[in-house]
Amino acid sequence: MKKRTILLATSIAMSMLTGSSNSYADYGIAHVKKGSNTNGPDFQYWLDSSVASYGYTDIVKNAETNWNAVSGSTAKLWEISDAYASLAQIKIYVVYGSLGSGVYGAADYYNRLSNGALSTVYISDINNGSNYNFARIQLDAGSMSQWSWAERSMNTGHEIGHALGISHFEIAPAHSGSHWMKSGKFNLSSPTSEDANHLANKW
Repeated sequence: MKKRTILLATSIAMSMLTGSSNSYADYGIAHVKKGSNTNGPDFQYWLDSSVASYGYTDIVKNAETNWNAVSGSTAKLWEISDAYASLAQIKIYVVYGSLGSGVYGAADYYNRLSNGALSTVYISDINNGSNYNFARIQLDAGSMSQWSWAERSMNTGHEIGHALGISHFEIAPAHSGSHWMKSGKFNLSSPTSEDANHLANKW
């Protein structure tokens, strides 16, 4: 959620907020990344075996279903098998306690080089228009061990939202209240209309 370093968009514990009202929409780079995945609005995602091991498969599927249902957006997510993992636009892993205290999830970005190596694409560059081949998402099951299903769904949807090209809802007074793309811990199993509007603006 908030950036832990320039390499990561991470989920940081913040004070709880309530309500879902907003004063106006803000589609600047603070909320919608200018750069995009090089595959456009079509996002194949691959699940590492850790996702099933920690019981997050249905939570990822919930994020897929809800983001795919956004009216007016051409962005689509679908899962691919291990045989096609190298083609994924999003790779999802679940870790346990390795992201650091108070960090619930992280998204970082890469380009694939012709020699097979990976080159990091920094969030600041993506915000200013650089594109990327794929995003790696890490969800920390240890940090979320006491969370409800809806809270874990919110955080998972949040990190996938980053991979889709949406940033944080942190610039006041826009987007007050609880949203998937706002930093924090919210009991939301589906995105709000403001989350949806931002995805439709991006794609």
